[in-house]
Amino acid sequence: MNRVNDNRGKMLTDKRKERIKEALFLCGLAMLLIIVVWQVFGKNSKNASSEITYSEKELKVARLLEKMEGVGDAEVMIYEGEDEVESVVVLCEGAEDIRVIMSVREAVATALGTEEKKIKVYLKKE
Repeated sequence: MNRVNDNRGKMLTDKRKERIKEALFLCGLAMLLIIVVWQVFGKNSKNASSEITYSEKELKVARLLEKMEGVGDAEVMIYEGEDEVESVVVLCEGAEDIRVIMSVREAVATALGTEEKKIKVYLKKE
């Protein structure tokens, strides 16, 4: 009888050891997956924002805006369709003043030959 109990105890212990090994293996794989995902997506998202390249047209419009009263530092992104400007995003330091926003929208619309309703102006972080 003791011999049967010893074998059962050994079998249970072996099964537990196997389950623990499997659980540790799965945890290791999960940690490896998390590290890989972080390396691929975490670093790229940081680099993507610092590697924005602007077209010559965007830079010209931004420099023009920076010369206007109250605008401050400005960035411009122009989204163009096949034949026309679809939308424009302007970030500028002076966007807390409604008069600056209105002037910026008018200047960008005139410079690009598009409608003011296609232009969105937002406050730029300092």
